[in-house]
Parts: sequence; C-alpha cells; structure tokens
Amino acid sequence: MSDSMGDKVKGVAKEAAGRATGDENLEREGEAQQKSGQKQNEAERLEEEAAEKRADAADAKAEQIRRD
Repeated sequence: MSDSMGDKVKGVAKEAAGRATGDENLEREGEAQQKSGQKQNEAERLEEEAAEKRADAADAKAEQIRRD
C-alpha cells in the first residue's frame, strides 16, 4: 500500500473514531490526513505521467535521429 493510500485509510479511521467519540480534533485530523493522502496520490500520478511523457519525447528524438 502506498503512503498516500495509507494516509487516506488512516484518515478515514481517525475521522470515524472522532465522530464516534465526539472528539472534533480527531475528526478534523482524520479529514486533514485524508486530504493529504489525496494530494500525495495526485502528485504521484502526475509524476508518473511526466515520466511517461519524457520517455515518449526521448523515443521520438531517437527515432528522428535514426531517420536523419
């Protein structure tokens, strides 16, 4: 499990525990942890997308060099 997924799962648990016990601080902490996990997940996705685009650009450049 990635760190971002772990954060989201932990956040859900904390939020639920906070609601069940009436602990607003724990509930807010859980919500914040979930948002952090979502942002990390999005950052990881964008990094993978950028790596794919760099690889595609390198392949295109290599193909152009072969043609010339």
